[in-house]
Amino acid sequence: MTPTPGGTTHRRTLRWQPARVLALRDETPRARTLRLALPEPRRHLAGQHYVVRLTAPDGYTAQRSYSVASAPDDTGEIELTVEELEDGEVSGYLHGV
Repeated sequence: MTPTPGGTTHRRTLRWQPARVLALRDETPRARTLRLALPEPRRHLAGQHYVVRLTAPDGYTAQRSYSVASAPDDTGEIELTVEELEDGEVSGYLHGV
């Protein structure tokens, strides 16, 4: 990894990593916060985002960017708050499944 100012990781060194859902918290009827555990912790700065990619059994993928809703730490856990959009492919999955 190539560190950058603030201890974050340089974009060129990032790669996909699986996340495990630790907790779900409904914020409003249409907004849900997902607490995720990452196998390789990444420091983030305020305003940064993660790209969430879902892969179906047939190999189809869909991805969306979500702003980080948790403070930076070294635990490898992050929170993303996702608003469920009408006909939203990824947000609908994250809310319904």
